[in-house]
Amino acid sequence: MSKNKEKKKSVVKTANKNSAITEKKKFRAKPYREYDEEVKLAAVKAVQEGRTAQEVSRIFGVGHTTVCEWVDFYASGSRKKRKSMKWQRVDMSKKLAAVEEVKRGRGVPEVAEEFEVTKSALYKWVTKFAPDSKTLIHKPDLEKIQERMEKLNGEKGRAEAERVAAAEEEKASVEQMVAHPLTWMQKYTETKDSHWRERGARTPYRPFPEKPYFRPAIEDWQREPVVFIEKSRNMMLTWLTVGFFTHAAMTTPGIEVLFQSQKEDKAFELVDYARILYERQRPELKRAFPLVKKSDGELLFANGSRIVGIPGGADQIRSYHPWGLLMDEAAFMPEAGESYNNAVPVCKKMLMLSSAGPGWFADICNSGAAISTQPATADLRQSAHGTPGSSTIS
Repeated sequence: MSKNKEKKKSVVKTANKNSAITEKKKFRAKPYREYDEEVKLAAVKAVQEGRTAQEVSRIFGVGHTTVCEWVDFYASGSRKKRKSMKWQRVDMSKKLAAVEEVKRGRGVPEVAEEFEVTKSALYKWVTKFAPDSKTLIHKPDLEKIQERMEKLNGEKGRAEAERVAAAEEEKASVEQMVAHPLTWMQKYTETKDSHWRERGARTPYRPFPEKPYFRPAIEDWQREPVVFIEKSRNMMLTWLTVGFFTHAAMTTPGIEVLFQSQKEDKAFELVDYARILYERQRPELKRAFPLVKKSDGELLFANGSRIVGIPGGADQIRSYHPWGLLMDEAAFMPEAGESYNNAVPVCKKMLMLSSAGPGWFADICNSGAAISTQPATADLRQSAHGTPGSSTIS
């Protein structure tokens, strides 16, 4: 029983305490401040000239809500109609009583409503009968406000100039970073090494190594529309070709690049190589060439270019209109020759990549003939000097 009594006493004390706090807050009314018409119009003009309500609030030293109310009232050109009050003569005793209530700390609107008088009339009475009251009309120094506005304008101007200068500097830096595909690959992005633990590395990501054949190979790819490339393990030619096309899609607006391999999952893996190169590059490069879509088997850039992974098959390419085609392990794709024939009329850049294997790919590479406009299934072992426009790298 004693515990229950103590609990009840505690509840009563808490209730009394909360009630006291409520009563204290209730009678601590914030004095109402009225602002001069000139101040209101100056604030509204500042908003109309492009400043935010938050800025004007700080400059004029008034509440954000108050600024918004002024804008709503003055800026629309049609001020809201206030409830009209019938004219009446007010006794001096009633005027003094109303002023006395305001002096006690009550808000002008509340007192005006209670005494059934207009707020403007009550402000006049307060000014007349209580000139030392804190509720007098508040008129900030417009000259100081103007000084604050000019100072803020200067700060904003300097910040904008610094932003523009930084953007121009970053743009020039980005242009240097992507000036050459190999420069971008070796200095400003990273590949992913699946054997990094065996090599004792701390992370799977590392820059492209310095290989003597990288630059001549890329320069050949830039020059020729069709290139057949014989590769072997550890040459990193798959990464290099993916990097070459990723750089092209990232920096050239509106092109479509296809990565084709025997199976869809392998083609998607090539697209993932491109994603890694994109994500591991410098932040300023990602800002300059934003990626808007990233999904399994597709990367879509903000410039309209995209990279898509497709499985092997002669009809797969017919659904696209590619600018570039990377065909990986072409020697082991049953319909690679037919896919090649479908791509030749539309592709501007084709890299046919594969490790050693018999078939049409080997025949083309061994023939040394330029075959960009010839059917891939033709007998090319009878080497001729064919038409210009293709090469082989081994």
